[in-house]
Amino acid sequence: MKKWKSFSKWTTDEVEETFQLTPHLTHPTLTAWLTPEVAIAEDDHQWLAKLQQQLIANVHYWNEQELQIKFIGRLLNRIDFDQPHYKAFYEREISAVYQHQELSGLVDFVVAEGRGVPKAPYFFLHEHKRDADSSNDPRGQLLVSMVAAQILNQQHHPIYGVYVIGRAWYFTILQQQDYAVSLAYDATKDEIYQLYGILQRTRQIIDTLVK
Repeated sequence: MKKWKSFSKWTTDEVEETFQLTPHLTHPTLTAWLTPEVAIAEDDHQWLAKLQQQLIANVHYWNEQELQIKFIGRLLNRIDFDQPHYKAFYEREISAVYQHQELSGLVDFVVAEGRGVPKAPYFFLHEHKRDADSSNDPRGQLLVSMVAAQILNQQHHPIYGVYVIGRAWYFTILQQQDYAVSLAYDATKDEIYQLYGILQRTRQIIDTLVK
């Protein structure tokens, strides 16, 4: 079977054209996701403040792996996406068939059903890049992985994702052929508490979808 190019090679324009996706400035599903009614516990609040100080001190110096391990990974582990019916996977390949060709690539982080391999993806986090690194197209790479998940799931529920560029987090939804991306949430500002609440809300959404 022939293969499409790897996820890492796609641009936003190519994803939109190939899969006939329509971008929107806003979307009801995105709005509902970004306005979580989640109370952050006091110990979480204090922990986030300490983690944020480490980010502020180092965001200009950390390479991609350091940003992933020392900040993003710790944040995701705090949410605890490892649950009885789904779990978190790092650096795993996602593969689906589109127009008789294999669409595949590595994803940095995915929450999905499955024990040994991700089978039904719900949420992606993609592209842990430094502020100064503007190479490639992190939005396009995230979107194409979300399209692959949509094909794999064979369901009409939204696919959720976020791409990270240094301190900036961009939350993204794909629903059928419509997608929308949030404005940046700056993790070095008070917005870190909002993005943490959104991640907590993400786990709630996945719990609902799994049931």
